[in-house]
Amino acid sequence: MMMKRLFHIVLLAALVLAGSCQKELPNDPKPNRMPSTRLWLSSADTLNETSSRLHAHWYGEDPDGYVKGFLIAVPESASTVAAAYPDTFTYAWTTRNDSIIPLPLLKQRSLFTMVARAVDNTFAEDASLAEGTPVRLVPQPYADLNGNGMYDGGDRALPTLAGAVDRTSAQQLLPIKNTPPTVFFAVNALDSTTVQQPDTTYTVATFSWYANDIDGNNTIASFRIALNDTTSPSRWLTLSSSSTTVTLIVSRTASDAAGAETPAEVYTGTYPTMQYRGTVPGLKLNATNELFLQARDVAGEYSPAVKMPSAPSRKWYVKRPSAKMLFVLDYGVTNNTEKNAVVPYYRKVFASPLIAGGTLAQFDVLDIVNSQPAFLNPALIRTLQLYPLVLWVTNRTPSILPAQVGLFNYTQSGGKVIFSTTFQTAVTYAELKALNDFSPIDSTTSDTTYFQNNNVPPTNADRSISKNVKVLSVAAGYPDLVVDSLNVSGATVSSQTVNMRRIYKRTDSRYIYRIDSSRVSPPRYIGAPDIACIDNDRRFVLFALPLHILNGKPGSLPLFFKQVIENEFGLN
Repeated sequence: MMMKRLFHIVLLAALVLAGSCQKELPNDPKPNRMPSTRLWLSSADTLNETSSRLHAHWYGEDPDGYVKGFLIAVPESASTVAAAYPDTFTYAWTTRNDSIIPLPLLKQRSLFTMVARAVDNTFAEDASLAEGTPVRLVPQPYADLNGNGMYDGGDRALPTLAGAVDRTSAQQLLPIKNTPPTVFFAVNALDSTTVQQPDTTYTVATFSWYANDIDGNNTIASFRIALNDTTSPSRWLTLSSSSTTVTLIVSRTASDAAGAETPAEVYTGTYPTMQYRGTVPGLKLNATNELFLQARDVAGEYSPAVKMPSAPSRKWYVKRPSAKMLFVLDYGVTNNTEKNAVVPYYRKVFASPLIAGGTLAQFDVLDIVNSQPAFLNPALIRTLQLYPLVLWVTNRTPSILPAQVGLFNYTQSGGKVIFSTTFQTAVTYAELKALNDFSPIDSTTSDTTYFQNNNVPPTNADRSISKNVKVLSVAAGYPDLVVDSLNVSGATVSSQTVNMRRIYKRTDSRYIYRIDSSRVSPPRYIGAPDIACIDNDRRFVLFALPLHILNGKPGSLPLFFKQVIENEFGLN
């Protein structure tokens, strides 16, 4: 009996010892413990309504490893937060700890839930995920690579994600209120001032703008414009959100037939690929006008209206085109006495019955220096196209860029040009290249210009030209011209101040005038410098002297214009 009892004691002790030894062996590894997630917003009070662009922050903790990344979703919600696992949201994979979150607000107020789930280091497929890859959790975790919300052949399975993701998640309910957009007219890149219309335009004007929206510029759905009166919805023209530059045009046919007010056609784009977008009513002719502009967002809210001109002191006067010819006055740095005399001088010349019966004397005028459109293409091009004939007269500082943009496209569309110019003391390659683009000359002489009293050898350039010097025709039908003893203001002079340069024509043009240097003593020029040419299409005459100094033989200048306008251009 004693031995039997001892045996039981020994057996019990062995079992206890065996049990205690087995408990200390790591034969059963511990299961992975899920990470936890924390989430907060930069907003001072996330319970109040806020804008739809939020700066969100998050972080994760893992008790038995480390956090590799996060799944972030912001679905539109009901009035309560609910994010059970697994859910049907589309998440974005990220390794970041914060982001600006834009919410797709399609109405004035909405509720969203932000859900963040940390993912720990047991997730093995993270290397295959780019930042922002869409991830879904049902029917099984997968990367929704084709973005169709269904698990199919275009997607990638993520088998280790289910055991690595925080199943509790961090959640925040977001009550969002739409913020209306704001809209501004375009600004000058040099000084950030608003780009204004010239004080006076004809029936073409280009406007450009940009809009901002705190909720994201992608929420801007459309723009609308109106002229002068915004009281009726019918006065507004709606434009797409991509239409940020428009040109208002009233054709010559329409303006000739219009009363005091007329609709304007609206185009987007630049010439020659402009696209018609509709008409806006209410452009006043021979009167001041205002353009009103608003932006509308996807929630249906409008920005405060802005108008052009934007300053009370500025006016935008729209002049009705009334003539067959547009006179472009291109006088930059000069004395006002000379500039103010140019237009009246040419009106007297064109009053001659020799030139289209005197009908061109009341030509329209565009001061390209003081009234240059901010957007040369298309505003200047389409303004020139209101007229069949353009006379462009410059002083010694011609506006080469506007001429290059405007006249090239104008002549390509059939317009006819007489371009009377001189040149700056030093002509740059860029200026010559521009002249070659739009006029029938290839280049000019590179000789240095000089004053008459300098004792230098003859050249092909001059800073003045003596009175009574002849400018000889080298083409049939053209009269000889003579340098006048009166300047454009009517004052008696012994020589006319110019920057004369010999021109070299393009191969597709012909010379029509050269300077007669045989009567100049001592000789000032090399041979007889060519000074004017016309292209073979008979659309463009370039005269490298001011035409208004060449009426020294009375009546010769009207004969020149008659030959060019009627016989070369076929206009009357």
